[in-house]
Amino acid sequence: MTDTNDIPKKRKSIPAKTKAKLQKEIKSECPFCGNEDVGHFQVHHIDENPSNDVFSNLLLICPICHSKITKGDINSEVVLQKKISLSQENTTNQNHTTTKVNNFNAPINNAVVGDNNAVNINTTVVKKATKKVVNKYPEGSIGSDIHKKNYISYLITRYNEYKEWEVGKENMSYGFFGSKLKERFKVGKDSSIYHVPLERFEELADYIKSRVDKTVLAKTKGKEHKNYSSFSEYIEQTIGDNYTQNSS
Repeated sequence: MTDTNDIPKKRKSIPAKTKAKLQKEIKSECPFCGNEDVGHFQVHHIDENPSNDVFSNLLLICPICHSKITKGDINSEVVLQKKISLSQENTTNQNHTTTKVNNFNAPINNAVVGDNNAVNINTTVVKKATKKVVNKYPEGSIGSDIHKKNYISYLITRYNEYKEWEVGKENMSYGFFGSKLKERFKVGKDSSIYHVPLERFEELADYIKSRVDKTVLAKTKGKEHKNYSSFSEYIEQTIGDNYTQNSS
């Protein structure tokens, strides 16, 4: 039996609110490869210090690009510049200023400013940028309920964390488990696991939990160890008591 002292210490978890802010920053797509259909984004520490959890040091990316950064295929300078670019882009989008110029050449009875009855007026209009949010998942699917979608993503991430301990990060195929889930729940090639109907949410969640429990790390830690949070615990940890279940 593996000595429990050999089990690596768990990193300090990133608060759910911070993860949500990071996901909003990248507009729910990997900032390097542009992949939107990512089951579990990973948090990368730009300075490679896992204890430095300040927002400016964190970047949300897909597992494949995270692996490329770890191997050096994407260098640290590129990562830093990407974070700076995203920060500047989001700051610009929050307050977008446009200048509108109107030229009036008609006669003016009570002109205050102008030569030959021509007045040039510069007006600066400050507009708050708005972005239309479109849910890419159909009504009645797990993806249409953001909290249930995030919980499934959380469980998939937990499975991959436990499996990574077993086989090593360099041997992990992060998309393999997701493809197996799609196969089991009969999800089409062009869809994701979040297209599974809402009525199968508990079935899907229970299946992923069972896979976590069967990993070597889960067996090493023993039955008394809690490998994941229940849905109600997850909701309480992330949004408190404000969750209202869909009536559909």
